[in-house]
Amino acid sequence: MMTTLWLTTCRTWSNLPDNLTLLVQQLEEQGVKVIVAPWQDWQQADWVLPLCAWDYASHSHAFRAWLMRLAEKGTGVFNPLELVRWNMSKDYLLDLAKVVEVIPTIVLDAPNPEAFLALIHQKSWSEVVLKPLIGQSGKAVTKWHAMQQTALPDFSCYSSGLIVQPYIQEIEQYGETSMVFFNGKFSHAVKRQPPVGEWRANSAYGVEVFAITPSAVALASANQVLQSLPVMPMYARVDGTDILEQGHFLLNELEVIEPALYLHTATEATAQFVQAILNKIRKG
Repeated sequence: MMTTLWLTTCRTWSNLPDNLTLLVQQLEEQGVKVIVAPWQDWQQADWVLPLCAWDYASHSHAFRAWLMRLAEKGTGVFNPLELVRWNMSKDYLLDLAKVVEVIPTIVLDAPNPEAFLALIHQKSWSEVVLKPLIGQSGKAVTKWHAMQQTALPDFSCYSSGLIVQPYIQEIEQYGETSMVFFNGKFSHAVKRQPPVGEWRANSAYGVEVFAITPSAVALASANQVLQSLPVMPMYARVDGTDILEQGHFLLNELEVIEPALYLHTATEATAQFVQAILNKIRKG
């Protein structure tokens, strides 16, 4: 009987991106029937790969319920559900800060002007970056400068909670290094370089993406992150700023839910990912 794999998109962006067409083609050549549909539209499938669930942060309660339904139905998943739930909320960075160098991160579960200003005063941070505790694709990621802005941030954007970090100016120069791993083995890496005058390394802000060879320091940090997890994810992307002149790597994110894997930037990447998927299916 043919194995079915539900490659999820989302209702906000229901179409599969062109750079995953080859992935679908190679899986079907190996006898896997691929169903492409939003995660919100339930499909009967043996396995699910939420690689394009790019709106879950806007529907986090529904997404958690969907994960629970997968567990109840016994649907096969490629990264453990407990790891996915942990990775949804960016306070996972507090755990990883015990392992590698992470951009200093403070969580405000119930952000308000008093708590925010008290934090800025306590840390003596003049320029900070604000991110939703549960967020994707740079949405509601803003920069706030204590000396230049009189208006406080709009805290209504952060109903899930707020991450506050000092602004790391080096990202303007070095961009963000993204390293992709399959079963803990390094596959390929890209640099996401913001345009001049921009600092957010997301596709929504005109970032340039190109293949690179990561530094030994960046690769070692990424391996430390993955080895620290309770279980090795089948696919993962580790992002950070590789400050080459200072010889250190600042972790920005670990993504094990729906990372852009940039398979089109490396010749063997799609084949490697297909093989990892097939191995997982065969092991059950």
